[in-house]
Amino acid sequence: MTRIPASPPAAPPVSAADRKAPLIGHRIRSSRRARGMTQVALAEAAGISPAYLNMIEHNKRPIAGALLLRLAEALGLPSSDLTGQEESRMLSQLRAAAAEPLFRDHDLDLDAMPAVMGVAPDLLRAFATLHAAYRRNEEKVHALSEHVEALSERVSQDPYLAQTSHRILTHITSIRSFAEILRDYGDLDETERQTFVQTLVGDSRQLTEIATEMFSFLTSGSGDTAGSSPAQEVDELFYEHGNHFPALEDAADASRGDIDRSGGLLLADLLRHLEERHGVTVRRVVPGAAAAAPAAWDPESRALQLSRALPTATARFLTARLVGRLEAADVVDRHLDTGLLTTEDARDQAREALAGYYAAALMFPYDAVLEAAFELRYDVELLQQRFAASWEQMCQRLTTLRRPGQEGIPLHFLRTDIAGNISKRFSASGLQLPRYGGACPRWAIHEALLTPGRVTTQLVALPDGGSYLLVARTVEKTTGGYRAPRSVYSVMIGCDTAFAPSMVYCDGQALGDAASQVPVGVSCRQCPREDCRQRAQPAATPPQWATTGG
Repeated sequence: MTRIPASPPAAPPVSAADRKAPLIGHRIRSSRRARGMTQVALAEAAGISPAYLNMIEHNKRPIAGALLLRLAEALGLPSSDLTGQEESRMLSQLRAAAAEPLFRDHDLDLDAMPAVMGVAPDLLRAFATLHAAYRRNEEKVHALSEHVEALSERVSQDPYLAQTSHRILTHITSIRSFAEILRDYGDLDETERQTFVQTLVGDSRQLTEIATEMFSFLTSGSGDTAGSSPAQEVDELFYEHGNHFPALEDAADASRGDIDRSGGLLLADLLRHLEERHGVTVRRVVPGAAAAAPAAWDPESRALQLSRALPTATARFLTARLVGRLEAADVVDRHLDTGLLTTEDARDQAREALAGYYAAALMFPYDAVLEAAFELRYDVELLQQRFAASWEQMCQRLTTLRRPGQEGIPLHFLRTDIAGNISKRFSASGLQLPRYGGACPRWAIHEALLTPGRVTTQLVALPDGGSYLLVARTVEKTTGGYRAPRSVYSVMIGCDTAFAPSMVYCDGQALGDAASQVPVGVSCRQCPREDCRQRAQPAATPPQWATTGG
């Protein structure tokens, strides 16, 4: 494992709010005892004093990222086992469930959840699964409601539907009138009664025909509103694997030796490899001379078309992804055989995402990136320069450094557009990232949009006592000239403040000063902070663990 020189930070005792989170010290003590190690032996292996280790085990001192990695190495454990990332993720899901209006009248004590997690984890997993199913159904109901509203608007604006609605109302009025006559006038002779009955039958038939015709018109091309989101299923696949796929890492390592002739795995190396190994014809076209897509792959003619307007880092990534499609298809398909992917659309999206993972593993070798990340203290811009990557590419690659025994800092990753729509998300840091709706408007990912191209850093405090370092910057994507539309995104990574000293973005930050931390939530619906002036939606009833803040 790569060694990171670091010394234990001098810090004040952990606050009561911090103790609400799963305690790392308890895990260290339990793991040490399970291995029959003394405090003296573990302290010596980690390079700290027994007295300091004793304070850590009793949760009286926080742990910096480098020290936690050394302790995990000494115990023969991945650092994720000590930080309780899976437990934190589960507790985040339970907090999201507790914020639902559904539980408004229930006195849920989330302070007891960590204890319940230790005794009956399967029960809480079942509860989280039930909540996820409830949210999917809520989404379906919401989608159906929007569909009904769209149909209502369509009825009011479409001339055919307006005319048909008038015809339906006319026949309904006629049927009701003749029915009331038959009910109220018992002295009708048989001829009159039969006339009215025949009229009723005729109007009913015409009403049925008109209604059938109209519903056929409405349902044609109306779209499917059922089913869960393929993107959500792909998210679950990556969470299930901890955002790390060893088989794809191995496949990328195997291919790199055949491709890399210059030692840099340049775009020219990738293009030459495609041409010579796979018979791919590569065409570089000027913007506007071909289809709108910046890159197009035709498997039948085995032709790859790349726009010359693509940045080199993007063209390199797209080319590497095609190598993955051609050389790692079997490995990718093995990961698709899971119950998490329930539709063909979800499998297609997962196939593309896994090919993208392979591309990053091919361009940015695991060991080299891990070593450089610790050497440069996760300075993303310096890492970009070293590996010829874009900001987003490097941020995403850093989140995949989860190899047991050779792990990087557990990070979270989030990408939004300028409207706040979330398009990519993953968290190994313990920070809950919203899936339903927008993220807290006070997060750095939104503030970064005010200073395009510049890095924004932020220390935040969550209502449950957790604290995190957030690092965000905008990225701009375009594939044309002056008139070509440009897409602007904000990309954010970060970590728990326990690991923050190992990142350059922590320099100058007052980690021990609560006043320097911005009070935030996850999303407005889940946030109990009553006096926040940026609230966009009303909060659900605050659970017992909540605190209030600005």
